[in-house]
Amino acid sequence: MKKFEFEFEDLSSQNRIQFDYDEEVDEELKVVIENGMPVLYANKQAYMALAKTFVKMALGEYSDGFHIHLRQDFDGDKQEAMRCHLVS
Repeated sequence: MKKFEFEFEDLSSQNRIQFDYDEEVDEELKVVIENGMPVLYANKQAYMALAKTFVKMALGEYSDGFHIHLRQDFDGDKQEAMRCHLVS
């Protein structure tokens, strides 16, 4: 059995999320449209980063409409890959 434990500082009172990056890990993430459907291509490191981000959004006290912009490969110099919006 595998177990996932994740501790983080809840910054929802400041209406922000902090991303933790490891310079030695190369997250690969991109979203493309194939046959009219968005498709997410990512390596395991990128899926783990997404999981941690979604846990922060799910457990935080963010208000309706809070959203984040994720860039390709989680690289601030690359184009936006997707937006994640919180709705109630």
